[in-house]
Amino acid sequence: MLSTPVKKKKKTSLSSTVILVAFILCAGLVVYFSIFKGSRASNAGAALYEEVTSRDLSKDYPQTPVEVANVYCSIVKCMYTDDLTEDQLFTLCGQMRALYSRELLESNPINDMLYRLEQEIEFFKDEKVSVSSFVIEPAEDVEYNVIADKKRANVEFHFTLKGAKVNRLPEEILLEEDDKREFKIIGWRSHES
Repeated sequence: MLSTPVKKKKKTSLSSTVILVAFILCAGLVVYFSIFKGSRASNAGAALYEEVTSRDLSKDYPQTPVEVANVYCSIVKCMYTDDLTEDQLFTLCGQMRALYSRELLESNPINDMLYRLEQEIEFFKDEKVSVSSFVIEPAEDVEYNVIADKKRANVEFHFTLKGAKVNRLPEEILLEEDDKREFKIIGWRSHES
């Protein structure tokens, strides 16, 4: 009778040790993969920032309305995905402003634009929302028209948001060809399905 309690204690001790080791291994794997995933995400964000800011839009301006929309959406994704320094945000803002028409630039002074962007980005961070991707309509679906002798284009696009109640924001980017025959952004509107 004395041997029975000792055996139970060894079994309990052995099973406790196995459970403890399994728990430690699982916890270690969770920590490893969360660090690895975070590292991969920040590397991807750094690569996108580098890609967006390395393009000299004064020499290599997008040739089509869809390309302009793609550059714009890449900038926005970068702004609302990564933690940026003030200098990085200023650089991205400059890239975005290079896509704007003269009239849009005049109605959006850079200091006001930066302030609004900082406020909105902070709101997104507080709400734990980020831009995970975007889709732009194919070039053959772009709507063109001429208003007051100026060629215009409307390009539909949407952002997919991570962490938001509504995860898809359909919009249209409105562009107008300038004197250099470059399509510049004149505004946006919500796309009505």
